[in-house]
Amino acid sequence: MKEISSNFFVAGTIKSVLGLGITTTIGYGTLFYSFTIMSTQIQNEFEWSKSFIFGIFSLGILLGGFLAPTVGKLLDHHGARIIMTIGSFLCFLGLYSISFIQNEWHYIISILFLEVVSTLVLYESAFVAFSQLAGDKARTPITQITLIAGFASTIFWPLISYLLTTMNWREVYVTLGLFHIFIAMPIHYFVLKPNLLIDNASKDKSIKHLPDTLNIKGKNQKEAKIFLILVFSLIAIPVTVMQTHFMGLLAEFGFEIASAVILGAIIGPAQVVARIFEIIIAKKITPLQSGFYSILVVCIGLIFLIFSGYSYYFALLFIILYGTGQGLLAIIRGSIPLYLFGRTGYGKITGDINLFRNTIVATVPFGFALVMDSIGAKSAVFMLIVISFISLILLYILIQKTKVVLDEN
Repeated sequence: MKEISSNFFVAGTIKSVLGLGITTTIGYGTLFYSFTIMSTQIQNEFEWSKSFIFGIFSLGILLGGFLAPTVGKLLDHHGARIIMTIGSFLCFLGLYSISFIQNEWHYIISILFLEVVSTLVLYESAFVAFSQLAGDKARTPITQITLIAGFASTIFWPLISYLLTTMNWREVYVTLGLFHIFIAMPIHYFVLKPNLLIDNASKDKSIKHLPDTLNIKGKNQKEAKIFLILVFSLIAIPVTVMQTHFMGLLAEFGFEIASAVILGAIIGPAQVVARIFEIIIAKKITPLQSGFYSILVVCIGLIFLIFSGYSYYFALLFIILYGTGQGLLAIIRGSIPLYLFGRTGYGKITGDINLFRNTIVATVPFGFALVMDSIGAKSAVFMLIVISFISLILLYILIQKTKVVLDEN
């Protein structure tokens, strides 16, 4: 057993992988996927419009993006343990506050607060935790927790649906908050090392010699970061579209809800298979190459989506390819910055990138609905293909530039 764990896990990360795998599953399940179901409950009680309910939710994501660089600095300076522990408590307060909303202003304040503090407990913070714990070897644990958290919707959608049959939506929100207090917060406090930064400080001199990172600095770092901002922001557009408009988009291509649900259920397994494959081949290809292939399969998948109205098999190919690509994209958001820049200042760098990415993500749900109404579903998907292809080209250019940097060194 010990030999298996040493081959599968980076030394010293097994408890953190399992622990943060659980807490990020709780995070995405209670803070993100829950809103799909709970927003309907709120709408039914208050008779507010969907545009208002989701508009405030999008605004919260936008504010979280603006604060991402600050969160990154806090993670770098204080370590992930204290920040993620505080984040769990604040998420409990946010969920608890929603359970008491009585009017629009209370809803606005509660949702904005929750979306802002959620940045303290989701992937980006967990990725920083592993950069501090595993240094430049963090690619493997980053992949492993996305593998676990990939089941967040699988677990929490049925769980929340069941809870709504036994209690009202306000009590469900309190229950979801308790997950953060009694499970996530203790894990963050007791599983993550209290001296995380000190433990790794002594390794600084050896990190630059490891093949796991290029440690790009100076002018080259600024240029590479700009390319990453563009790549991640652009590819986030089709991903966010599928997360928010999946059912409606398939309906435009002639699929009934039952068929769309069946197809949607395949995305999760496709993501899991892709992430397992990433773990297997991680030592053979760089994160940049993994990122290139992930965006490529998303592009190809979207092409099949355009023709899905002619055959169910085209739709199936779209789902498999998109699910595969999306599964890898969650990983490269953490692994590529680590590979290019190393762990020094990793939180600040990823925070800067997420500032722009989250700004784009916040505008997509409403913006794509307008585009689809204006030019139709096929033209809108073609636009997504073009955007994805531009992202692919930019990443290819970045790969070529890193080769030049390596040659210079």
